[in-house]
Amino acid sequence: MSEGLAVVMDAAGTILRMYRVAKDIIRGIMLEKVITWELIMEKEGRALVVPQMDPKTVIFLPPDDHIASIIKGRERFVEISCSSSPISKEDALNILYGSQVKVRELHEVYQAVKARCPDKYLTTGMIVDEDLQEITHVLSTGGSPFPGLRDVLHSLERQGADIYVASGDSMHSLVNLKDYGFDPRRIYPVSSPRRKQEIVVALKRKYRRVVMVGDGLNDLYALLEADLGVLTVQQDTRPALELREAADEVIMDIQELPEIVRSSI
Repeated sequence: MSEGLAVVMDAAGTILRMYRVAKDIIRGIMLEKVITWELIMEKEGRALVVPQMDPKTVIFLPPDDHIASIIKGRERFVEISCSSSPISKEDALNILYGSQVKVRELHEVYQAVKARCPDKYLTTGMIVDEDLQEITHVLSTGGSPFPGLRDVLHSLERQGADIYVASGDSMHSLVNLKDYGFDPRRIYPVSSPRRKQEIVVALKRKYRRVVMVGDGLNDLYALLEADLGVLTVQQDTRPALELREAADEVIMDIQELPEIVRSSI
């Protein structure tokens, strides 16, 4: 017998207000408040690579080592979060192995974010380019919960909802969501756009109704697949048109979510 209600939430920009810094390696400039998906979608053959390790460990690596030093021996902990066109993990790893980019670049973006954000949610990653066979950007992200998040979760639970998280970030960062009231057993890390869709499909087999809540293009397929797709524009008030068209509801504040869900049941 199927259960009642599942609510699936993206993390960055949906339940957490994000501060993100990237470094454009080719131009040698820092970029603040960037949207990762937009950097990836600038051209085909780009992918976001997320090391499944505590970002703090990167700080203790020699700055003049190549980024390959982070990867070698830890290949099983490396995942592709999203890409602008299909790229295999093997191809992404080969780009990282041959990259001339040094660890100091990751140090720079990590420290820029750490100065602005709490330690509970910090991530690092690299964007690789298949045509250039090089890392084009390194980035780091920090986040803190939007006001009222705990009340939102409690309200949804009172409605009988099981709450899940599907995010492109690593579990090393997402595990700290337990401090805000999320169950680590219901967190799906390193979820690509198609993986988020698959998660919604699987939950629809278990629950009578599945709600997807997201804020970015990497949530598009899951929003379309869900029984109710909710787009939140609390982080970005100018989302892509296709996101607005995919969503059944658009909210300005995560605190609006319980009433939207209640009205849809």
